[in-house]
Amino acid sequence: MLSHKEMRHSGINVIMMFIAVSDFGCAVTGLMQLFIRNYSDQYMLFITAYLQLFVDYLAVVFHASSLFLAAGMALCRVMALNFSNRLKDKWQSPRYALRVTCAVYITVLTVSTLIVPVNEVKKTDDGEVYIDTSDFSLAYGCLLMKIVLVFVGICFKLIPCTLMLILSILLLQKMDEGKRSSVPINRNHKKDQLDRSSQLIQTILIVFLITEVPQGVFSIIGGIEVIDYLNYYQNLTIFMNVLSFFNTTTSFIIYSSLSAKFRRIFAQTFLPKNLLNMYMVTVAHFSKINF
Repeated sequence: MLSHKEMRHSGINVIMMFIAVSDFGCAVTGLMQLFIRNYSDQYMLFITAYLQLFVDYLAVVFHASSLFLAAGMALCRVMALNFSNRLKDKWQSPRYALRVTCAVYITVLTVSTLIVPVNEVKKTDDGEVYIDTSDFSLAYGCLLMKIVLVFVGICFKLIPCTLMLILSILLLQKMDEGKRSSVPINRNHKKDQLDRSSQLIQTILIVFLITEVPQGVFSIIGGIEVIDYLNYYQNLTIFMNVLSFFNTTTSFIIYSSLSAKFRRIFAQTFLPKNLLNMYMVTVAHFSKINF
């Protein structure tokens, strides 16, 4: 849907497309984690164990990228609303969206390598292969593990939440200004549109904060109390993954519903011809009423 030629003309839709790619990556890596771990803690081959570590790394990358891309999309929208037509078009252009996306992916891919040394593949005297916390991360009172947990909690959870909170507030303020400055003829229609968009943005923000902030807090607490993290907090991993999946799925659905172009192309792609005609007539009818 988002890769449709007509959708690629909008920078916001381009970022949404990469958010969808990241969310799909989260889902695939989550399924792969469950599939690999269901075998047992013992691995038949070194390659299977290293695959597990690689999948864990990708899961962090995809989820963090999705969060920062959402913040990047909000940033582009806020900047477009604050500038004149020329700069507005620049911030809404696909080229600028690609720059934001590349910056996010490159940064996250690079920074996420910090988690790689935390675990390592080991082999027992009987020749069994397993994954365990690395000796390096346990050295000096688990210094590396503490740094990684606090770093992940702050950089990959709390910072995206803070950015989304600030940008969402700015976006809602600009929308409120636009609602007050609209001409009387179109005021009611524009007010309804902005009210609906404001409610959706507020919903995104609430879901974002409820699902991501607890993960960041638990990660930071785990960095402070490593023993408790290893004994107790790790048992919450599945629950945290469910929260992450809920956030990415819900937010993307709401992002998509904000785009009239997305709704129209979705209807043209998936609805039968008779239902499509009814949908187009209904949309045209309500447009005439509102104007």
